[in-house]
Amino acid sequence: VDGLYSGEFGFGGEESAGASFLRKDGSVWTTDKDGFILALLAAEILAVTGKDPQVHYDALEAKFGRSSYRRIDAPANSAQKAVLSKLDPALVEASTLAGEPILAKLTRAPGNDAAIGGLKVVTENGWFAARPSGTESIYKIYMESFKGEAHLDLIQQEAQQIVAAALAKAGV
Repeated sequence: VDGLYSGEFGFGGEESAGASFLRKDGSVWTTDKDGFILALLAAEILAVTGKDPQVHYDALEAKFGRSSYRRIDAPANSAQKAVLSKLDPALVEASTLAGEPILAKLTRAPGNDAAIGGLKVVTENGWFAARPSGTESIYKIYMESFKGEAHLDLIQQEAQQIVAAALAKAGV
């Protein structure tokens, strides 16, 4: 929201299909991420280009490759959620993920050094992020592979092991 109000961001999206945009004059049109704005955007894309938004997405996949994405929930008690939300990346001892060297173990955003409230582990062809739920006794694991579903399955399995090991090392 801060980035939208300052004009630093022109768009903000979330996994539940919500989005926020700026108006043409640079002021914030909405910050509550109502999903209807994406329906309006899809209609405008179709009206302006004559092509369904899926056609545009298919062209991006043809150029850059198809990704596989998933989100799962894993059980976590309040102590585990508290540790995960402020995790020290040094607690992550794994050096590989799904057969690839880990390139980054992030708990802060590279662009502005803001805390991300969890952990993101990155390889050349995939990543996962784990963040505690604010309302349920779970943590959420978001993951993406640029090598297909089998690779994504490995990321999922190992992500849970990496998080469990870090939490155990933290004593929870």
